[in-house]
Amino acid sequence: MKKIIFFLFLLLMNNAYSYDAIVIVLEAPLLKEASLQSTVLQTVRKGNLIYVPNEIGNLKDLPEFIQTYDRVGNIAYVPSKYLKIITNDLSESRMPNQSPGNDPTDYRLEEPIPASYPFDDNSFLRASLALLAGNTIKSPYEYNSNLNGQSFSSESGGRLNLSRKIKFDKHDRYYFGLLGIISSSTNTIQFKNTNKSSESRSILRIGPSITFDAFKNHDYRLTLGTGFTYNYHKSILKMTGPSGSDERFFSGFSFSPMASTLIQILNVFPDTDIIAGADFSLFLPHTQSTHDEVTIPELWGSASPTQIQAGLSPQVSFFIGLQAKY
Repeated sequence: MKKIIFFLFLLLMNNAYSYDAIVIVLEAPLLKEASLQSTVLQTVRKGNLIYVPNEIGNLKDLPEFIQTYDRVGNIAYVPSKYLKIITNDLSESRMPNQSPGNDPTDYRLEEPIPASYPFDDNSFLRASLALLAGNTIKSPYEYNSNLNGQSFSSESGGRLNLSRKIKFDKHDRYYFGLLGIISSSTNTIQFKNTNKSSESRSILRIGPSITFDAFKNHDYRLTLGTGFTYNYHKSILKMTGPSGSDERFFSGFSFSPMASTLIQILNVFPDTDIIAGADFSLFLPHTQSTHDEVTIPELWGSASPTQIQAGLSPQVSFFIGLQAKY
């Protein structure tokens, strides 16, 4: 009996010199071993007290894990950064009252909770419409007169892209879609014999594209893309001189691989982003032909080619526009 009383006395004396610690994170785990990968024996909610050995309260630098006990008396370990030790002296004021930075144990959703919760409300369909401008793809017609001067305008038009997230992508980065571009330009050529030629050229492009969001955060995405387009070329050449005017229509098809880069500024308007970027295209050699007969031969010279030959032509175009997500 005396031994039992003596043991209880020692236990009470030990507790008299022990400390309590208050949990400062949402849910502190009590671990079987001193490792975050260890088995969780119990969790303790924020504001609750747990036992801390008396020698811990006298240390200036706390160990990474502190020994304590779970509800059934098993030895357990808790990360010291999740606790504030109650020492009832000045050293207590040097310890934080809450977890520094983001609480790693706080799994609660930020307010306001999405109306679609618990279902995903991300939009995985994109539709963008942009204005573009780039260098002119020169497809020279072989005039039979000496040139006195010529001017070329920039190629301008619109760009439409419809895409959706690829199914196997779990991180919302890969999108596959259809790209359409329509653009036009005008050229004016003066000849030494006072004749003048006005060239109106337009290109309709359509083809598949795939994009990858190389960088993304809450406000921006930097996107890289590639694909190719099948192109329809249309050129209207109008010759004007003292004897009148004559017009001929040329058309043809081409193929062009392309690469793109763009930045997305997210949710500038509800479910709508601002996009800006550049397309790099390589038009492969192609031919435009006509079936129009020359009605005023003196305007065109002794020979009037029925084809326009174009070689390998690179193009860089810049665009800016809006992107809707739905």
